[in-house]
Amino acid sequence: MLICTIELKGKPCRPHAAEMKLMVSAVDAFFYPDVMVSCDERDAKADLFLEHPTLIIEVLSDSTASDDMGLKFEFYRCIDELKEYVLVDPERLKIWLYRKNKACEWVLHEYPNRVDVLFESVGCRLTQEDI
Repeated sequence: MLICTIELKGKPCRPHAAEMKLMVSAVDAFFYPDVMVSCDERDAKADLFLEHPTLIIEVLSDSTASDDMGLKFEFYRCIDELKEYVLVDPERLKIWLYRKNKACEWVLHEYPNRVDVLFESVGCRLTQEDI
């Protein structure tokens, strides 16, 4: 999955793939999101796990969909720095982007197939084909 490599260049944001763990301190748990982007200097030198991602992306499968849409999102919302949570359904060619607004409410933005997706949290736009 391509994550705005060009747009992130020169910014403090760094993308991480599934091999990097995420620690959610509030629930004392670790996860392996498919993709995370952290713009927090506290995560800049992390080599075992991140704690302050700005963006988390999960790719749905039959075995992970209910956790990704439910309990994981509940736990991820405990991360103050998290601004966007994205669910990608490759089978249905659909993307759900949850974005935290200024009132700290999570607002759903649905993207049907063949529509560009704007990741405001990291300042980039991708086509669904790139995702």
